[in-house]
Amino acid sequence: MKWVQCLVVFTAFMGLPGAVSALEGVDVEKLRAQFESIVQGLNDNSFDRFRRATATRELVERIFRNRLIEPDVKKAFTSDASASIEQMFTSSFPPTKKEILGTLVDFRFSGSEGRAVVRYAASGYRYAYHIYELRLDEKGRMVIVDWIDYYQANRFSAEAGDALVMARPSRPATRKMLENKNLGESELFQVSELFKAVRDNKAERFFQIYDDMDESLHAEITVMKLNLFLALAVRDAVRIENAAERLAAKRPDDPLFSLRLIEYYIPTRQYDKAIDALVRLQDEIGIKDGATESLKASAALAMGNIADAEEYALQATLNEPSLELSWWSLLRARTRAEDYGAATEALAHLEDDFGHNLDPQKLKKDPFLKVLADKQEYLDWRASRD
Repeated sequence: MKWVQCLVVFTAFMGLPGAVSALEGVDVEKLRAQFESIVQGLNDNSFDRFRRATATRELVERIFRNRLIEPDVKKAFTSDASASIEQMFTSSFPPTKKEILGTLVDFRFSGSEGRAVVRYAASGYRYAYHIYELRLDEKGRMVIVDWIDYYQANRFSAEAGDALVMARPSRPATRKMLENKNLGESELFQVSELFKAVRDNKAERFFQIYDDMDESLHAEITVMKLNLFLALAVRDAVRIENAAERLAAKRPDDPLFSLRLIEYYIPTRQYDKAIDALVRLQDEIGIKDGATESLKASAALAMGNIADAEEYALQATLNEPSLELSWWSLLRARTRAEDYGAATEALAHLEDDFGHNLDPQKLKKDPFLKVLADKQEYLDWRASRD
């Protein structure tokens, strides 16, 4: 998926009467294969399968629910709801220098309801995780009801609804979006103008308004989130630090913000906090995939916790042996641990499964792996293969 633009802009599963009778003999593996084909369609730069699987009318109802969206904004959105949803979906991923590719990492179905976890990988080891809410309709067909986006830190219907409010932010609609319902007119005006700056992608205007706000407005979670996302978008280190620390203090245990806070923790070398954020994310999505375990291994290595790094990396290969990053993580961890004989296991997988040729010249170009090139364990392994 060639999606590179960053978006700046638990409801219960809903069953249908009569659906239970259609569930007899449900083939979960067949449903998984159907969802994998949807993800493959996205990877092939086509939204068609995703669109056809989405319960669009129900999703639109969720987007509009409990929000004061201007009638003309609603009309524009619903004139072609599928295209509007596609545009919002494809704008929600991390900036990248390459294609963003999705991988189905977990799929579960029980009765008429299910969920799927998809990891979307961008450049620079940046990821977005979506948990899709699924159900079977009255004909026994699998449909996508909604999804939680851990890169945008919101449920899609909520994020889309907020974006529609920001398109024409009336003061009543603005008040409804905030935690404090007793704000004065001048404060509501400030927040409305802040929303307009987000809508127009005017970071300088956003920060001009933000800096003039009182602390009571800075404490609003919606304002906090927008402040961090805009600071990350413009790469303002001071603003990123202030926004991240404020958000982390407000929501210290909220896994929704884990991925965005990691974008602050890693560059500032707060590796222990990065690992904690990754653990919260893993607990929330209910799995330990190869990517999150590999990121934990990298953070542990950076702190000099070699044993932890090797444990995380080994777990990555066990949980997701088909992920190339898992084996790179194990190779680096075992090399750092000076366990050169065991490191050759990772070398073999990288060559045999992923097509690399890790000869001495290649290793010597890598500052972390060059030590391997002259070790007898590696030389013996290399000779046995050559």
